[in-house]
Amino acid sequence: MEANKSRRREWVNLLLMHATLLAAALLYMAVMVKLRIFCPIRHITGIPCPGCGMSRALGCLLRLDIRGSLRSNPALLPCLTAMFVLFNRETCLLEHVSMRVKDILIALGFGFTIAVYIVRMAFFEIP
Repeated sequence: MEANKSRRREWVNLLLMHATLLAAALLYMAVMVKLRIFCPIRHITGIPCPGCGMSRALGCLLRLDIRGSLRSNPALLPCLTAMFVLFNRETCLLEHVSMRVKDILIALGFGFTIAVYIVRMAFFEIP
């Protein structure tokens, strides 16, 4: 009985965490669009960040435009996977995945994002 209550509380906390993250992301995007600042790092420094094009890539992916998503930022899915694992590494969602596998997924996702960024900067391919 107590185990079920604890498990239920864990799922509620997990849902609240994800809802809060989604709300924060939507609020951030709304503020940036309103201010017409699409990349704060690029706006301040003039240098694009590794995430430049990810919003467009996500929009394309939601419209099932795979080619457009990959053209906007091919690191979208590995980066989102790494972020998901990072935020959920201690939760019940990934309790059956070893910590080593979680660490590898995080490193690969962010490593791929940085590698794509370096290649795009070298060939001036940042949108």
